[in-house]
Amino acid sequence: MMSSSSSLTLRRFYRWRSTIDTIPSRTFSSTIQNQDTTTEERKQSKKSPLLTINNELSAIVNLFPTTGLDYAFGYGSGVLKQQSSSAGMVDVILAVDDTYEWHKQNLEAHPHHYSGFARVGGDRFVHWMQNLGARLYFHPFVDVDINITSDDGIDVTNQHPTTIQREIKYGIVSTDDLIEDLTCWKYLYLAGRMHKPTVEIDLIINAEHEEQSIVVNRRDEIAEAQQQNLLAAVSASILLHGGEESNDMILPIIQIYNTIAGISYAGDIRMQTGAEDPNKVKKLVETPGMQALWDGMYSTIFNDMQRSGILTKDDVKLEIDFNDIAMRKQLIQNLPNRLQLDEIVGVKDSILQGSKLLRAELARIVAPAAKSQSIKGFFSAGVSKSFKYAMAKFAKGRLKK
Repeated sequence: MMSSSSSLTLRRFYRWRSTIDTIPSRTFSSTIQNQDTTTEERKQSKKSPLLTINNELSAIVNLFPTTGLDYAFGYGSGVLKQQSSSAGMVDVILAVDDTYEWHKQNLEAHPHHYSGFARVGGDRFVHWMQNLGARLYFHPFVDVDINITSDDGIDVTNQHPTTIQREIKYGIVSTDDLIEDLTCWKYLYLAGRMHKPTVEIDLIINAEHEEQSIVVNRRDEIAEAQQQNLLAAVSASILLHGGEESNDMILPIIQIYNTIAGISYAGDIRMQTGAEDPNKVKKLVETPGMQALWDGMYSTIFNDMQRSGILTKDDVKLEIDFNDIAMRKQLIQNLPNRLQLDEIVGVKDSILQGSKLLRAELARIVAPAAKSQSIKGFFSAGVSKSFKYAMAKFAKGRLKK
């Protein structure tokens, strides 16, 4: 199964990107609000509710050092519409080949984005912090002004270019660390984030000369790693349902999506303490328009599994025989090596125990990474921003229970 899926990696990935590019605008908080918004209406608010995929996300990325930038994506409710949520903080991740050099340049260009600890400690301290926790360095609550041109038919390139202010959170990760998490689930941090719909950001820089545009060297490598990540997510999700009610199970596809969305929250202290929206998983999957994005990510994997005899499917459900030990072994072989445990396979009377063991192993991966990453934020983002971020999370979490 793994080899069959691997042969589809690039075709599958580019199909996903094509799906993103053609998804109706209402699924993105950038354009779902009002596709016919006039230029004057856009200028009335300093923080526009619009976020166009091709222009504004790229413009945000272009504010930062682009040397060695391999990949970038946007995610979260500031990019993808989630129920009635309005456009909030825009979340982006940048994967770079050399985090030390990147931070060195960014500290010079945007020192105010860093905490007092980081500014005093300098680039060596920032590099040390980068490699703690899940090896991500986040900058939350950063206000940026971006100049945009429109690709939706609205002319904003007159004598007075349109400047829009955005509140963003941007994270930096080494490309090597990103690929390791996608393939090995070392932290299940970005790997878990990329189980869910994201928006790849166009990295072609608007340079004065075309030859100055960025050349992305490792995008295909990340694409292949992401395909392994998605295959593992589907396999884990199916195994997590083993032992429920009947071993000859019919599972709604949307239920599988909900399980996949919850993998990266297993053991997450934020969920346990109310510091996260308890309805977050449901919003990620069941918001109108979101399921089309999930289908775009996973339909090829489901079809491949059906051809391999692992399951049968139609447009809304999967049928799986959990009594088939060979099938369960194949699913486990699709998981990262650290989770390929014989005990998870189980036998007829211990399938449920295998599912419980897998859930516990996932929590053992997620919990320490999530905890250490949260603590790290007080030093990387600073006490005030970290407190503000924590309070915003509690407002979404505990107050909605």
